[in-house]
Amino acid sequence: MKERKKRVRIWLIATTAFMIPLILIAVGICGLFIFVEHYNERILPNISVAGVDLSWHTHEEAISAIDPQLYEARGSCAEVTVTFPNGAQLNITGAEANLCSDAQLMIDSAYTNGRGGGYIDDTAEFIRHLDVTRNNEFFSPLAAGDMNYEISYALDTEYLRSRVSGFIRSYNDELEGSGPQIYYDRIVMVKGAGHVYASEAEVYNLVYNGLFESLACGNPVEIIYSLPESTGDAAELLAIRQSLLVHPLCAEYDPETNTISASVVGVDIDLEAAIILLSSVESGTTISIGVEYTEPEVTQEYLENLLFRNCIGECVTQIPGTENRLNNITIATASINGLILEPGEEFSFNRIVGQRTPERGYRLAPAFSSGTTVQAIGGGICQVSSTLYSAIMDSCLRVTERYPHGLPVSYIPRGRDATVSWGSLDFKFLNNTDYPLRIDAEVVGRTLTIRVYGTIIEGDSI
Repeated sequence: MKERKKRVRIWLIATTAFMIPLILIAVGICGLFIFVEHYNERILPNISVAGVDLSWHTHEEAISAIDPQLYEARGSCAEVTVTFPNGAQLNITGAEANLCSDAQLMIDSAYTNGRGGGYIDDTAEFIRHLDVTRNNEFFSPLAAGDMNYEISYALDTEYLRSRVSGFIRSYNDELEGSGPQIYYDRIVMVKGAGHVYASEAEVYNLVYNGLFESLACGNPVEIIYSLPESTGDAAELLAIRQSLLVHPLCAEYDPETNTISASVVGVDIDLEAAIILLSSVESGTTISIGVEYTEPEVTQEYLENLLFRNCIGECVTQIPGTENRLNNITIATASINGLILEPGEEFSFNRIVGQRTPERGYRLAPAFSSGTTVQAIGGGICQVSSTLYSAIMDSCLRVTERYPHGLPVSYIPRGRDATVSWGSLDFKFLNNTDYPLRIDAEVVGRTLTIRVYGTIIEGDSI
């Protein structure tokens, strides 16, 4: 009896040991069957995408819940604009850069989670995700934790680099070629041109990060790009100034040539103000610097209009007597006609007219000598000296030597005559004005006209 009970116990133990694996297998088969029947087309529990719980969602339901097209639209609508100092703008949209999300990939990953590992692995994963497993104290260490698939974005970096590279290359070429332009009234220059350049790497990073910033905030992003600070512009500006610098030069009268030199208008820039302006703007900014013109105090036109503009003395006399006397007066008149007398210079009739000789064309004509009338070479030329004296005697010109005739003369009132004689008697006066004098003398028929021209400035007395 005891032996029989012992055999029964052994049989029960053996049967139990054999049945447990069979039971487990049966449970696994049943679980797999249930999964295949009811959950094969659904996402395992406790799996999320972008924080959206997709437990037991079909693939189509997950797509509806996440809406990948919405993420694609967000990526396409991202936009960044980089503005450069000269106002040029680099604008790139997410659509251009192919800024795409992996939303569809994350949905697919969530859907395939726990699948494809084979019967045993897939069944185990299914069981591990079940809430009953997670909530069971004995099996919870084996349970799967919550899983969330985050959606991320990526863009076409090759396209982005190409766009940025092309823009920066063109911008730098234009910047380098933006040398100073010198116009009549201004100098236009771009600060830093030829000295600094935009960085392709910096701009790429700005555009790249700007697109993702726009994606995050849902609005276009605007970025101001600054070039490196330039240090070579002041020296360049100084060189420009030296190249155009002209000091104003007054016109001058040349007594040797009786000509007026050309006046020169001064050209300059306010270098201090220009450097301050340069320092106040950033590199790449276009500035305009005014060119200053300074008129000289005395221009050529002014001096031309100033000299000999006033007739300060005039006298007209009639020439009596013989043809020889008329001849002598005509020769002497021609000697003083057009004479320029500089300030401080003294006029001497004998020096200017010279000795009266037959070789010079002078003839015998009546002349006064020791109170009587005699025939003399050059007789009659005292009418020229007297007419000149009469022309200036009422002016401020200083007469330094003058002698009256011993007898009255018929061609001019008494006291306005001036006799001359080679080697003894002379008629002289000083140009005591600040400007040159010119004597215009001519004989027309038997009329002698002498005019003295000078310059009268308001307040002067001539």
